[in-house]
Amino acid sequence: MNRLGWAASATAAVVLVCGGGPFAVGFPQRSSFLADQEPQACSLFARSSPFGEVSSCIDLGRRTPPLSGAGHVFLLLETVQGPTVVRIDYEGTGKETFTATAVEVPTYEAPGISHETGERLKTGIDSRGGLRTAPWKVYPV
Repeated sequence: MNRLGWAASATAAVVLVCGGGPFAVGFPQRSSFLADQEPQACSLFARSSPFGEVSSCIDLGRRTPPLSGAGHVFLLLETVQGPTVVRIDYEGTGKETFTATAVEVPTYEAPGISHETGERLKTGIDSRGGLRTAPWKVYPV
């Protein structure tokens, strides 16, 4: 095979891997699932929260990891115990049922937080005695 043949073969392999790679790891399906679940994420906290009654819930965005896991949705919650940011982790999205667990995250991990909101969150975390690092199940309950 001449140089042109090798170059064409290498280019075809790169295109195949780069073009087919995301589909091979299920990225489009996981991202689509997360886009469907994101608008409903606040309703998971309407019933109960370890921080008490939730008076306000703001969707901060979502992230879909490229290789594993369905993804995460970030929420800013105003609760009776103060403001908090939680990350909802979704698993088992290829099945009929999935699970969703939540964990409180530090301000630097949450997307789109202003400096003022970050300061309010830090005060809320300090008043509760620190981050709630143990995840809790929010779906199915």
